[in-house]
Amino acid sequence: MKLNGIDLSSIISPETSFIVTTYEFIESLADEFPAYLSLDANNNVLRKLIIFDKPKLGFNFYPNYKYTVSVKKSSNTLYSLKGSDKILISIKAYKRIISGLKGLATKLYFLGIKNDKLYRLLILNDIPIIASNKDDLMNQLKEFLSNIYNIKISKLPSIIDGISYKERNDAKILDIDYSAPLILP
Repeated sequence: MKLNGIDLSSIISPETSFIVTTYEFIESLADEFPAYLSLDANNNVLRKLIIFDKPKLGFNFYPNYKYTVSVKKSSNTLYSLKGSDKILISIKAYKRIISGLKGLATKLYFLGIKNDKLYRLLILNDIPIIASNKDDLMNQLKEFLSNIYNIKISKLPSIIDGISYKERNDAKILDIDYSAPLILP
């Protein structure tokens, strides 16, 4: 699915109900960049795609719109990063309590680099992993990346080149509404 000239396949998942356009302030770069967020039916952010290098043609970004979508076809793909020369994969782990048990959960970050410049950043919040410790988390992440994205790594963070991009996801826009700017944690 393309929106404003950007392929959003990577933020489409079976749970996606909405796509929101906004600007994301990146502290380390001291600047705002266009961002696309996929939300579930409860408005939880599932995935985020931040555009650092805007396309020269066909890119018309309109912030603060909420698109209601119907997902026709969905598979885990990194297609939105197509065009990247290399990709830096990193994580942000956090403690989580589920049913009284403490565990570690994570977000995955895929930073696409093109011509030695930042290209796009894909953030996956919906990683289905809960681990008991750091080693368990790293092992589960390596297995997850290998099984879902066919990426084999030995450690995180890692820089990889030559990703095979799977087929694109498809969604249909059902409705467009103006939404107030999102304030995200």
